[in-house]
Amino acid sequence: MPEYTGATALSSVVNTVNTIIGSGILVLPYAIRTDGILLGVFVLLFAGILNGIGMVLQGASSKFLPRGSATFFTVCRITYPNLSVLFDLAIFLQCFGVNISYLVLTGDILPLVYTFDGWDTKSMSLFYILISTVLVVPLSLTKKLDNLRYTSIVALTSIVYICFLIYCNFIIAVSTDYKSIPQDKLGDFSLIKPQGFKPVCKTFGIIVLAYTCPTQFSIVGELRNPTMKRIAKITTISMTITAILFISVGLSGYLTFGNALEGNILLMYKNDIFTQTGRALLILMVILSFPLIFHPSRVSFNNIYHVMTKKWVDYQRKRTSSGTDDRSPLLPHLSSSFDSADYIVKMEDEDVPLSNLAFYTISFVLLFGNYTFAILLNSFELILAIVGSTGGVLISFILPGFYGYKLLASDDDEISNRLNKYSLEESDNPIFKSKLLKNISLFLIIWGLIAMVICLYSSIFE
Repeated sequence: MPEYTGATALSSVVNTVNTIIGSGILVLPYAIRTDGILLGVFVLLFAGILNGIGMVLQGASSKFLPRGSATFFTVCRITYPNLSVLFDLAIFLQCFGVNISYLVLTGDILPLVYTFDGWDTKSMSLFYILISTVLVVPLSLTKKLDNLRYTSIVALTSIVYICFLIYCNFIIAVSTDYKSIPQDKLGDFSLIKPQGFKPVCKTFGIIVLAYTCPTQFSIVGELRNPTMKRIAKITTISMTITAILFISVGLSGYLTFGNALEGNILLMYKNDIFTQTGRALLILMVILSFPLIFHPSRVSFNNIYHVMTKKWVDYQRKRTSSGTDDRSPLLPHLSSSFDSADYIVKMEDEDVPLSNLAFYTISFVLLFGNYTFAILLNSFELILAIVGSTGGVLISFILPGFYGYKLLASDDDEISNRLNKYSLEESDNPIFKSKLLKNISLFLIIWGLIAMVICLYSSIFE
């Protein structure tokens, strides 16, 4: 067997696009309807550009750590150690929530594809959620994202078909002067008039979540020859493909039904073989995307568990030391006041351990939690709105902004030494000296915080 040398640029693009494009693409026509055509296209482009910048900032921040060790947690502990666990908790909850929404969507859509005689909707939904374990569990136990490149290709094929279905229905509608669309599913078109401030803010949260890529650090870590030039190229290609698909699907879907469009566009089409195939492929797509989102969820959970465990062990040692002899502690290297930030900085160069036992234990605990919540919850839209307004904004804007503002164009010798130590060949790259990119990073932080508050408010208080 040939030695694994890293992921190719092509497989990295495939995994990036597949991670980004999920079920959110099907509500983008509804976002266009809410925003109006001009504003909707602008928001899609604006969010795509900012997400792309955030992904490049993540790639740049990975250069200050040993190759393959960069995660949201490890970068936090060399920039803002006091916030490391908090940020990882937010990332975990975002990924965990998205995976719950995928399972809920599976239970909602598959009964429309195939119905069992004598079964009620709730029973069929439960059956389809549980049967998805046949694919979800084995794929979620894969240790490297690059091992999922073939499932990613299958998922991308599903995306292509769904996009083709939306395009074809739009072409048929236009070519027949919209006579192929039932009158109750056909509304007026709005070029510039949005439907209100709150609806626009709510759909912005959907768009942010649609662009979110929580696996960027893993993709960069597995990339063969991960230079900043290659990282920027992969990000540019991936985001360009994604933006083209998002805008074209959003416009095609909206211009098929107009303001009569409601929610998931696949539910607007007639129940023929082509639509049913599209719905089945949608579920295949989200099931195959599940392990890509599950990967950072597991990593973040392990990071949190590792820090909490170490803090507890050190706390117990401190108590034992103090209780045995106040004058002569058993562990003199432990200070009398434990500072979690100091502790995290001290462990910054060590990899967070994940043994095989821990890997499988954490995986099964999280999978059990995903399926339990998916069975208990039935509001796909609410889950998606909340995780998009919080975790999606955090991953896309706020965290990359914090990293870029701290690490780029820095006068701190320690930061410069880290770059020279781990990425000497990249130390002269203009990205690491760019004050413009540093200021853009600050803008991402401010913009992300504003967007989080507004989107969360609009999602919860309709």
